[in-house]
Amino acid sequence: MEDENLIIPKLFSKTCAQVHDHVALQIKRDSQWLKITYQELKTQSQKVATYLIKAGLKKRDCVSIILENRPEWPIIYLGIVSAGLTCVPIDAQLNAQELKNLIMDCQAKFLFCSEHIFKEKVKTQRTAFLSKIVVLDTKDAPGDDFIKFSDIEQTAADASIFPAVHPTDTASLIYTSGTTAIPKGVLLSHKNLCANFKSIEQLNVCFSYDNILAILPLHHTYAFMVTLMVPLCLGAKVTYASGFKPQELAGIIKEAKVTMLVGVPQLFSLLYKAIFEKIKKIPFVLRPFIMPWIKKKTRAYFRPLRLLVSGGARLEPKVARGLSKILGIKLIEGYGLTETSPVVCLNPPKNLKFGSVGKPIPNVELKISHPGPAGIGEVLIKGPNVMQGYFKQPDLTSQVIKDGWFYSGDLGYLDKEGYLILTGREKEVIVLSSGKNIYPEELEEYYGASPYVKEICILSRKEERFGSAIETLYAVAVPNLEYFKKNNVTDIRAKIRWELENLGKSLPPYKHIMGFTVTKEELPRTALKKLKRYQVQEKYLSEKLSQGEIKEAVFSREDLKVLNQETSQKIMQYISKQLHKPVYLDSHLELDLGIDSLSRVELGLGLESMLKVKIPDNLLLASTVREVVINILNLLGSAPALYKEEATQKNWQQILNESPSGNILQKIRTGLSFLDILLTFIFKSVLLFILRIFWSLKIQGREFLPKQGPYLICPNHASYLDGFVVFSALALKNSMHTFFLGYSKIFDHPVVSWTVKVARLISIDTATHLTEAMQAVSFVAGFNKIVCIFPEGRRSVDENIGEFKKGVGILIKELNIPAIPVYIKGSHYSWPRGSLAPRLYPLKVIFGKPFVASASDDYEAITKKLREEVLKLVC
Repeated sequence: MEDENLIIPKLFSKTCAQVHDHVALQIKRDSQWLKITYQELKTQSQKVATYLIKAGLKKRDCVSIILENRPEWPIIYLGIVSAGLTCVPIDAQLNAQELKNLIMDCQAKFLFCSEHIFKEKVKTQRTAFLSKIVVLDTKDAPGDDFIKFSDIEQTAADASIFPAVHPTDTASLIYTSGTTAIPKGVLLSHKNLCANFKSIEQLNVCFSYDNILAILPLHHTYAFMVTLMVPLCLGAKVTYASGFKPQELAGIIKEAKVTMLVGVPQLFSLLYKAIFEKIKKIPFVLRPFIMPWIKKKTRAYFRPLRLLVSGGARLEPKVARGLSKILGIKLIEGYGLTETSPVVCLNPPKNLKFGSVGKPIPNVELKISHPGPAGIGEVLIKGPNVMQGYFKQPDLTSQVIKDGWFYSGDLGYLDKEGYLILTGREKEVIVLSSGKNIYPEELEEYYGASPYVKEICILSRKEERFGSAIETLYAVAVPNLEYFKKNNVTDIRAKIRWELENLGKSLPPYKHIMGFTVTKEELPRTALKKLKRYQVQEKYLSEKLSQGEIKEAVFSREDLKVLNQETSQKIMQYISKQLHKPVYLDSHLELDLGIDSLSRVELGLGLESMLKVKIPDNLLLASTVREVVINILNLLGSAPALYKEEATQKNWQQILNESPSGNILQKIRTGLSFLDILLTFIFKSVLLFILRIFWSLKIQGREFLPKQGPYLICPNHASYLDGFVVFSALALKNSMHTFFLGYSKIFDHPVVSWTVKVARLISIDTATHLTEAMQAVSFVAGFNKIVCIFPEGRRSVDENIGEFKKGVGILIKELNIPAIPVYIKGSHYSWPRGSLAPRLYPLKVIFGKPFVASASDDYEAITKKLREEVLKLVC
């Protein structure tokens, strides 16, 4: 490889001479395709170079681009480097102060930006170094120091004044948007970038007939190399598109005849989910017959796409494997860093290995430093693609480049075939107090598999336990609110905990998440969608936010209409007063305000009393305060006069004295027919026989059970078998008069719904109809019946007894009935959460003495004491 040929303008000119009339760049604007040929691209870039030189810029001066992806981006870049200048591409998503800091650091003399970026971020952030700002898309120059890009396009190109450019000259100064630290300036020479292109060219991945869709931001080296330099130095076509949604991408791919899509793992994960969520809706039995048709239709939908390229972060093997299989398109994964220009490894298309980032590309060496027992160590890289160094940071440069080897900070190992498998970042590895190493990306991929989790970040947290400081795993999770709403689940925190506990069961204990925060805000990421862990750490584990913090808000016209109504103000003031914290329209009832299912009922009671109107439960199944307010405003606007009768705030005693709805009453039969008695006897006998033979069921303390109701039976809950175990352990007469509170999604299924009355099951979704559930228990108790409820509200993840819900305390106090504490030993091991079938494990049911609440105790105290009674039975 001759160094004198490793100059970007020279490589491009050579290609341009061969394909001068071919389309190089295209974009759809105002429903029309704007196409720029290679000759036009060369001419326009030379105009930019000529203008910059005549404006007085000297060789090696810095010129910045702050621009979205569009054809002008490569035109400006080629113009800058043709003039012997250094291009400084900057992320257009940075805020105004961050942009100013970078411009001042590199001392850029010129800056190119679009009109909206200029108005929003650049106009007020002028620096002493900038002599001119070039604004695109503007008709009128905003001042003497500003230039319209259209004026530069009128400049006559004069290549004779271009200075000589050498391979070692700096072509790009790129500020990394690091995941663990502040950005660093990376100096990449013409030789670095051209050598990387030459290595990729030898792999025959991209050809002159290809059309590459450029959706990743060009200020990042990965996007720059793969969607600008590689295609334009090979004579291929580049198509620009905005948007990240699979539907939008599919449309542009088909219309523009795109053959290559370069993306990041998040993009391909979205595409994977969009396809496979539809496949999951197909009955399992029918899938083998329908899948060939689905593959055919899907492949036709994405035709003529032939290759997918993923980089920037780790790609889940199941996503790569699944998309390759269903689309019939190869998905290759690569690896690189800004400091290596950037590509280091690429999976060979003819010999893919999912889960690996491929083999080192030609002219690049790779080795593992100080590999451990599993062969894992830091990845070291050597080659002409390794950067010149960090801008103005020689000490930092000497720390990462030693004897020609670049110390990447990435951890991984080489398999027997020479493929690189990455395991994480050295700086991000969490070392627990036990000495165990945790690779957070691996766990994020695993825990993030839950459909209820949109994003998750795994961090370490120091805790004091028994006088010692230990390191534990902590998660910051963003729930998939659309999925919660679709499945009518309101208890978000409890469900996230449930999912994390369930998934953690399959992992060793040291990989279990010991605490978590739920937030509705998206987690901070780099341009290539890598998590910025240091920012997550600072925000959720370091920063102590005051509850009284004032929130700035920009209100839409619709919001102002809502806020200006007296009723809206009353509702928000009431909620704020009850919770002792600020309340906003977009406050999430649970995530921001901590309102759970029981609190929703109490919120409804308070609003009914204040507004003098009956509020149906379903109106409070909202996600945000805005939805609650709008629902109530609609109710007040449409409710008949008799619906607005005077109301005083009800207490729980009054609520429990009311009968449940007719729909619930239809599921309850308090009388016993001969058939009921016969079926109960047969079922109980058979069930008891099975449990005694296969689960060695033992029963203790049955003598403590009162012969007749009303009273509650309150067992721990860790297994689907619990209800059957309690039922079989009761004396026959007791079992005839015992009702069980069951989950409606299970017992309302047509297959088993006919058994509800006979089996005395009160099937109801307590998450959405908590009031009716408690009224149903009160109604049955009124007939001197026994009701079995599980105070934990859900199955526990292990043998430990979880916290009891306050609802059981309300029932005990307001109905003035005793409760029987029950402990089911071995329940968790007989059918643990996450297991599809029960296991044979010895079971024992222990009934405790009746628990009677003290008149002076409140609901919480009663609930706590009942749990303590159950804990006493653990032996």
